[in-house]
Amino acid sequence: MPSFIIEHQCPQCGAPAELEETDRLVRCGFCRVGSYLHVPEVFRYVLPSRAPEGTDLIYVPYWRFKGMFFSCYPGGMDQRFTDISQQAIATHHFPVNVGFRSQTQKLQFAVARPGGTYLKPQLTQAELMTGLNQRFRANLPKPILHQAHIGETLSLLYAPYYLKGRLMDAILNEAVPSGSAEGIAPLLEDHEPPAWPINFIPTLCPQCGWDLEGISDALALACPNCQTVWWARNGKLEQLRTAYVAGSEEQMVYMPFWRIQADITGMTLENYADLIRVANLPKVVQPGMDEQRFYFWAPAFKVRPHRFLSFGAHVTASQPVERHVAGYPEAAAAVHGVNLPIQEAVESLKLILTVFVRPRKRLEDLLRTMQITARRYRLVYLPFHEGPHELIHRGMNLAISKNLLANARQM
Repeated sequence: MPSFIIEHQCPQCGAPAELEETDRLVRCGFCRVGSYLHVPEVFRYVLPSRAPEGTDLIYVPYWRFKGMFFSCYPGGMDQRFTDISQQAIATHHFPVNVGFRSQTQKLQFAVARPGGTYLKPQLTQAELMTGLNQRFRANLPKPILHQAHIGETLSLLYAPYYLKGRLMDAILNEAVPSGSAEGIAPLLEDHEPPAWPINFIPTLCPQCGWDLEGISDALALACPNCQTVWWARNGKLEQLRTAYVAGSEEQMVYMPFWRIQADITGMTLENYADLIRVANLPKVVQPGMDEQRFYFWAPAFKVRPHRFLSFGAHVTASQPVERHVAGYPEAAAAVHGVNLPIQEAVESLKLILTVFVRPRKRLEDLLRTMQITARRYRLVYLPFHEGPHELIHRGMNLAISKNLLANARQM
């Protein structure tokens, strides 16, 4: 699924630039100033208009969702990646979605424009997700025991239209099929000013003033000088609790995982001994295992749905016990970026359990009654040996395809 392109101006020097939809870390090619993009709610973009100059435009909102959907039912699970748009107002006057236009046109951030009226979205985020859940469960076996959406990119797209005797498409300058101007006037009364700020947070370490580093879609930025990691919270950078397991070989790549401690109702899963019983692992409970606390482990990086669950379940079942070093891997180490937030990892915990719980007949009752509440979390970097095509953790017998990681950048 290709990301769409956004035209942008550097907040420091005004130089033009182009961003991908997933970009959060922006470094100007002219003044070299780095900024991290952050919004209080969702990013809002506007499609370009080719209407005659001076035309009063009508900007119609569309929700855009891109992410992973999981639906659990007796005997199986539906896993899919989807990219859809949906009209955010209740009307038949405008097209129900934007089609491929978000991929074929260069977008801009939604800001005030002369002669423009931005219609107010009537469909809330919660209503949107409820509708998507119902849509994706329609053709699945019943009953649906659990649904979750993980790693989603949610945004609002504004498509331009105008009136010229009838409703006109401002991108093509053509009449909208069956687009009558009658009934448009009441819609124009429910509008809102485009007062949606974008925070450009300087990417300087709040602790030592060094330049922070990260991939373009990073949700966490690292300081190579003081070995700290920072993420955006409430319009500013806050330090993130991190640790890593020191690698013992050359050619190591550190992969980020969320280690989460949670309370679970309906199941006893507090320590490693409980895990052996719940997952029916081929091990004998040894003295001391009941003192080894159980943690969930979820990838802090995006991959395809089935691999995301597979990696999370594999590391959770392995329960890495190597000594953790507080902070960030040494500056010379190769570190994979963090682009899946902790909120999404928490959403995946019940799904991860479904992968290894035994016997399988217990799942239906568990999914109906089990509640999982996250209590504490930490971002932990685990060392993987870098091979020609895969990253390999020999201790856990886990391999991650490099091609899989490269393709996931567009998710």
